[in-house]
Amino acid sequence: MVRWKKWGLLAGALCGAQPASAEWVEASSDHFLVYGDLKPAEASEFAEQLERVDKLLRAVTNTPDSAAERANKVTVYFVSDLGTVERLAGRDDVAGFYKPGAQGALAVTPRSMGTVSEYMRPQQVLFHEYFHAILLGGAKVAYPLWVSEGLAEFFGTVEPRPDGSLLLGGLPQSRGFALAEQNQMSAEELLTADKRRLGGTDQDHLYARGWAMVHMLMLNKARAGQLDTYMRLIGDGAPSLDAGKRAFGDLGKLDSDLRVHLRSRKFPSIAVPAAKVSGGKATVRTLSACQAKIMPVRVRSAVGVNEQTAAKVAQQARTAAAGCENDGFVQRALAETEYDAKNNAAAAAAAERALALDPNNMMALVYRGRVYARAGDWANARKFFVRANRVNPDYALPLVLYHDSFTAAGQTPSKAAQDGLLRALVLVPQDEAVRTRVIVAAIRQGDMATARSALVTLAAAPHAKPDAPAAKILGMIDQNQDKATILAAIDKTNWKDAIAF
Repeated sequence: MVRWKKWGLLAGALCGAQPASAEWVEASSDHFLVYGDLKPAEASEFAEQLERVDKLLRAVTNTPDSAAERANKVTVYFVSDLGTVERLAGRDDVAGFYKPGAQGALAVTPRSMGTVSEYMRPQQVLFHEYFHAILLGGAKVAYPLWVSEGLAEFFGTVEPRPDGSLLLGGLPQSRGFALAEQNQMSAEELLTADKRRLGGTDQDHLYARGWAMVHMLMLNKARAGQLDTYMRLIGDGAPSLDAGKRAFGDLGKLDSDLRVHLRSRKFPSIAVPAAKVSGGKATVRTLSACQAKIMPVRVRSAVGVNEQTAAKVAQQARTAAAGCENDGFVQRALAETEYDAKNNAAAAAAAERALALDPNNMMALVYRGRVYARAGDWANARKFFVRANRVNPDYALPLVLYHDSFTAAGQTPSKAAQDGLLRALVLVPQDEAVRTRVIVAAIRQGDMATARSALVTLAAAPHAKPDAPAAKILGMIDQNQDKATILAAIDKTNWKDAIAF
């Protein structure tokens, strides 16, 4: 996630949102659902811009597209301004955020940045974080921190142009101060940077210097192909510093060239023609009055609630849903808020109203099953998860819930449940909770190869906390420690609590 003052992880609960409006629209494209108090043409244009950026990022990262990818669309919520984003995030230094998950990745972005627009465009956060998501979905190797963040900064400033082309190479204005400071990280420091030993200022410098290095390596013809060579060496197992010396040559010269590059009066840029990033068209619909009324509550619910906020959000949902009993969209949203507030009977009733209107309302099936699971009625819970899976076999959440029903019941997951969990990781590789489930399940089965494969990416995740357990567990596997010892270490982490009921 991007901060406009600093960078860091999203934390916190919800409080406040934009007013309800009768003009909410939904724009649906291959990979995105865009909701906002927008004109239809605005929503359509933005969804199509996102599709062009998606196509560019997939080409750059060699990430294939598939029907499964399209079944797990990213939902983008446009809110009125930066203040609304900050209230949703529960902090005052967030310019937008992206949150992956088995229930579907979501992003919150403001229409207006106010005075912060001098430093950052509204969608820069979304483009930055979406690059990370694409990279995690397609990469066969863990990118070093400076490359991961440098590339995300580079593509975060992509500028969609009216003719359908994309302009690359823009300066991230939010990094201006870090780029201007004298005490810059050297190339050697950048290549050997370890997030576990970086303070806040060092992280700012790494993001800024990473962007500058990537910018030069990608747009300076004299160094064409060197970044690809570096990453190929990393993929072959070379240490970062050794790979850097072999790919870039003398690191002192690399530092010197970078200083010259940054002193350029005009940074080089490149336009990707519209024909190379053309995508499908978005379809737009205007939400009904009932649906528009529930949307601000749905945004807050989707971002996430806690024990302190869930009851308030559910009450607001009840108020917004009054008189809308015959709208499945509204009843599905109400079921979620009631479930989060642990109002199980009300959640079941709302889900059943939605299913009476549409038996294939997938999220209504999910929440009806979750209520059964919470009551310990595993047979009925699994029936609803299976029904949800049949509605959309490529949607990850029912697969995760089906697997969790065995874990929560204290039962060994069936082979179908185990296979479903592995499939869920393929569908949403960005979801840390799904990945940790796979890791724990594989270790319990003694399948250290599968556990290690899932751990490598998690241990190298760009926004992982310095004390995250993935690196420790990975080290234990590499030291050939026994299964019981590793599981005992896992029992001391929050991974053991990753059950969805």
